[in-house]
Amino acid sequence: MSITADTVRHVATLARLEISPEEIDTYAEQLNRILGLMEQLRQIPTDGIEPMSHAVEMTLPEREDRVVNADRRDALLANAPDAEEGCFRVPKIIE
Repeated sequence: MSITADTVRHVATLARLEISPEEIDTYAEQLNRILGLMEQLRQIPTDGIEPMSHAVEMTLPEREDRVVNADRRDALLANAPDAEEGCFRVPKIIE
């Protein structure tokens, strides 16, 4: 597949981009080079190679899921400038 100046012009119109005629030729050439590199990658034999998400095998460290702060509602609300019924009370900002 080859990218022509008409294709670049069409995509620029769809994307609502204003590009000069010189840029159209430059973009067509650059996109064709990118497609050529993709074709080279496609020719690499990948049979028997499993997909991976990272180059290095990684496992995330896990820790025990336990509560470290017991019910401290009263202590936390003691720092609040205004509290009501066990909750922080803040000024209304949306009318």
